[in-house]
Amino acid sequence: MINNKFKKEIFYSIVWIIIYFMLVILANILSNTIIKIPNSINALVEIIFPISVIIFLKEKKLLSYYGINSLKRLELKNLLYFVPMIIISLVNLRFGIYINYSWQLILLISITMLGVGFSEEILFRGFLMKAIMNKNPKAAILLPSIIFGIIHITNLFSGANIIMTILQVIYATFFALMCSMFFYKTNNLIPCMICHSITNITDVFLPNNLSIEDQYIGCIAFIIPSAFYAWYLYKTKKCLVKIV
Repeated sequence: MINNKFKKEIFYSIVWIIIYFMLVILANILSNTIIKIPNSINALVEIIFPISVIIFLKEKKLLSYYGINSLKRLELKNLLYFVPMIIISLVNLRFGIYINYSWQLILLISITMLGVGFSEEILFRGFLMKAIMNKNPKAAILLPSIIFGIIHITNLFSGANIIMTILQVIYATFFALMCSMFFYKTNNLIPCMICHSITNITDVFLPNNLSIEDQYIGCIAFIIPSAFYAWYLYKTKKCLVKIV
């Protein structure tokens, strides 16, 4: 029975992930080559996709199973475990806020980045992690985080610096691992979505002329606290959710 459930959920996880990334690729093509307004279609996709998934899960009565739960289920003292994640998510604001684009483009990018945070958390922490959890809880924490990190190697195709890309893979992995540990402890995906979205959006306000050294330091500033806090959550009590 467990094997059947595992296979079924793995299949649906992979299908949802493929659908999402195909939509993202198509949105990039339409935005940049046809409409020629960066992030225009991406923003639309990142509105429609998460809403569609939420509606689907609601109809199937699976919202709670996949961690779309009210924060009220977390007691106040346990909600405080969310605070370090927020602080880590704000690392990109270490230089302050720089307005590098028009307000229209900032709005489109922000909507896109907000949606990416929600979409990727549902896919990797919700669907994929939950699927693997039926087979092996430790693998469920590690594998989606590693896969999420490795996906960032695609930055090389856009001409990114090799060392910078490797650091991005590492920090994405540990940031994902921190979110995975929080989700494992609470079965609440909302804080992970918020942190992921904040990290994405604040990246928009980094200075455009950052030296490569500053970029390296920025990645390390994500890696060390994320790795430490993931370890801390692993060591803390097993469940942070209020049983109702």
